[in-house]
Parts: sequence; C-alpha cells; structure tokens
Amino acid sequence: MDYKTIENVIRTRKTEKVLCDVEEFKPVPADIAERNREIVLQAIKTAGWAPFHYPRKVEEIAEPWRAHILWHEDVKKAANYLRDELNVTTKEPRLTAACSALVLVTWLPEFYDLESQNASKLAREDQLARDEEHLAAASAMVQNLLLILTAHGMGTYWSSGGKYRKSEMFRYLGIPNEERLLAAVFIEYPEMRDDSRERKAGSQRNHRCEEWIREVTI
Repeated sequence: MDYKTIENVIRTRKTEKVLCDVEEFKPVPADIAERNREIVLQAIKTAGWAPFHYPRKVEEIAEPWRAHILWHEDVKKAANYLRDELNVTTKEPRLTAACSALVLVTWLPEFYDLESQNASKLAREDQLARDEEHLAAASAMVQNLLLILTAHGMGTYWSSGGKYRKSEMFRYLGIPNEERLLAAVFIEYPEMRDDSRERKAGSQRNHRCEEWIREVTI
C-alpha cells in the first residue's frame, strides 16, 4: 500500500462551500450523472467499512449509521422545498442548488428517548458511552466517504445539516425520527465545476497545527 498516496488525499481534502441561487440550478447531463452515480454509490459502500464497536441491529442492520442519497433530480426538489415550502432564508437552499448530489449520513443512538433509557439495564453513564461509540463510528464512516470522493476529484462540503436536521425535512425525505443527522455531504462532480458560482473555503484550514499531540512518558 502506498501510504504517500493516502497521506496526500488526507492533506488535499478541503472544505469548500459552493452556493448558487435556486433558479440557477444546472441539471447534470445524463452521461455524467450515470458515471458519477456509480462512483458515489461505491464510495458510500466502501466508506461503510469504517470500524464500529457495538452492533445496532436495527432492522437486522449492524451498522450504527445510514446514508440517504439525493441525486441531482431530487436535489432540485429539495432546494425548492426548503425555499418555497419551509421559507428557509439561510444557506441550505443555495448549497443544495449548487451541488451535484447530496448524501445525508445519520447515526442511530441506542438511547434516544426516556423510554429506551428506562428499558435498558445499563446505567445512564454506560448508555451515554455506548451512544458515543455509535457516533464516533459514524464519524469515521463520513471521513472515509470524504476521502474517497476527494480521490475521485470531487468537491465536498461536510455540513452539520442546518435545516436538514429538522423534523419537517426528515418527514419530507422519509428519514425515521429515531435517526440523528450527522453530516450533510454536498458533492460537486468534477465535470460540473463552475467557477461562476460563489465559493467559500473552510474557515479552519489555515489554523491547523500539531500542538495537540502529546507524547506520554510514564
């Protein structure tokens, strides 16, 4: 395995917000859509090899995360719904209109309400620790996804979701209430890059350091 290649992908991955008005949405040509659909689907499947500690076993699925994909036709519908039905004036409609595809990654807490907490034999401290394990695992899955998409030359922006976290959008998209949105990954296909669109670089890239590393001597 060429570790330099992996290291380069990790270091070149960057956050970039791409925005445009909903009216300026550009459909993805069929050949580009089909080619990239396969790439994105395979990227999600491979990202799912992230480690997890405890199986969630919801509907017999062990993984503590789910991926909800909106291809470009439904991206436009979601952008219109945010703007016209929910009257969203923040950036989510413009982020949605500018992307080629959108992956909403959720995680499944085990003790998401009082009923599930009381039904468990685990102490509350242990319940919280277990859910932290599920969240950490889902975060690893998201990072895997970002790195694979970066290796394919795609632009990505990991958003915490904003209005996508709300119950109205969960109902609209058919996402179960028990899930929690971890990442709205806005994807830009390389063939769809348009420099006329508004672009905002991530705010933390130039604030990186290595001072958080501590070598322990006992």
